[in-house]
Amino acid sequence: MKEWRRRWFVLTPQYLCSFKSQGEYRNPTEHIRLAECTTVKSADEDTGKENSFRVDTPGRVFYLIADSSPDKESWIGHIGRQMVRPAVLVDDQGFE
Repeated sequence: MKEWRRRWFVLTPQYLCSFKSQGEYRNPTEHIRLAECTTVKSADEDTGKENSFRVDTPGRVFYLIADSSPDKESWIGHIGRQMVRPAVLVDDQGFE
C-alpha cells in the first residue's frame, strides 16, 4: 500500500469526494461514484490500522481511516445506504 495521506471527505447522494483541505471543497482529489460501488466494509485486518474501512469499485479499492470507531461505523452505514437505491417498478404499460 502507498503512504497514507490525510484527506477530508464529503458524501453526496451520488459521490464520495475527497479533498486536500478541510473547508476547501472545490476540486476533489478523488470522486467515487456510489452507483459503481460494490462493497463498503471494515478493513482493519487488511490494513493493520484501527478504524479503517474499504470502498470497493470494479476498477479500484479505496482504503480509508476514520478518526474513531463510531465515525468508522457511521461512514460505513451512510455510504452503504447511499449505495442502495430503491428500484422503480414500471407496469407493462410503461407507467410508474
